[in-house]
Amino acid sequence: MKPKDIDYVALSLSPLFVGLNQGELRDLVNGAQLHDVKAEGVVVEEGEPGESIYLLHDGEVTIEKRADGGDRIELTRLSRRGDFFGEMVFVDILPRSATVRANPEACLIEFPLETLRSFFEGNRDAHLTVILNMTRVLSKRLRAANEQIADLKRQG
Repeated sequence: MKPKDIDYVALSLSPLFVGLNQGELRDLVNGAQLHDVKAEGVVVEEGEPGESIYLLHDGEVTIEKRADGGDRIELTRLSRRGDFFGEMVFVDILPRSATVRANPEACLIEFPLETLRSFFEGNRDAHLTVILNMTRVLSKRLRAANEQIADLKRQG
């Protein structure tokens, strides 16, 4: 990855990296990979093992689940630079819980778990910051899911 290709200001505003300084961001990105994903390209597949967290640099992705009949059900879309997905691999060792595909296209920064672990070993404060940020976003997503479940129950 070429550091000049990365918008570090936008990266510092990502809900995942808020609070990290420019040096920490540059060190973290040094071990990351930049991917251009074509329209409808699958980034992660539901049921497969996960080994990376992804951050949206440009474009949009759709997060979806497979229904019993095989249909795809859209759960949400991520379109803001700095949005992230795949963070559950940092919390548990279960397979991917959803499929993520570019819609229409996306440029993603991939942070392999081993890269993150190595970075965090030498940057304990950054580690705590990222974990707290991740927890805040997971809490927000859980609250939104609770509201959706409540709405469905009210309708049913």
